[in-house]
Amino acid sequence: MTNYVVLLRGINVGGKNKILMKELKSCLEESGFGQVITYIQSGNIIVQSALSPTEISSKIESLLSIHFTLDSSLIRTFVIDEFTYNDIIASAPKEFGKDNESYRYDVIFLMGVTSEQAMAEVETRDGVDTCWSSSHALFFRRPGPKNPDYTKSALSKIIKKEIYQSMTIRNWNTVTKLQNLFALRSKNP
Repeated sequence: MTNYVVLLRGINVGGKNKILMKELKSCLEESGFGQVITYIQSGNIIVQSALSPTEISSKIESLLSIHFTLDSSLIRTFVIDEFTYNDIIASAPKEFGKDNESYRYDVIFLMGVTSEQAMAEVETRDGVDTCWSSSHALFFRRPGPKNPDYTKSALSKIIKKEIYQSMTIRNWNTVTKLQNLFALRSKNP
């Protein structure tokens, strides 16, 4: 069995596609996924499975459409094994996530597009935003609420682009919390 991170795109956003994580966890366990952990309401899941990432993605998307009332055209799953997930985190720029007073840090996970394709579409505002790429994700730094440039970030422009359907975004705290949950599970199997 392999450990995987599953990130759901398009659930519990703006009051749409509501799923209680407790119900989702039960659904996944009843469908054969092992050691299911959910984290906060934005569709962050850790599972164990003998299936491939593609098979997991397909199975979960099917389960969601069967067991929950959703606009399934908005739902996508990003599935990645623990080893690759840890590699993504390790590839973050050295200063990423270090100044939470001045900045917000987001990881843009890529689903079926390359980092080169994504970088060509993600806009940054000079002197405000910074974006770095890695193999499966982009790292985006933008001003935080205490920064005078807080409202000037260009990140929200990505929502209007077609490529946005091939991305799911998580803040750095969520990304590292999922990594910590893996570590805790390894200590207490």
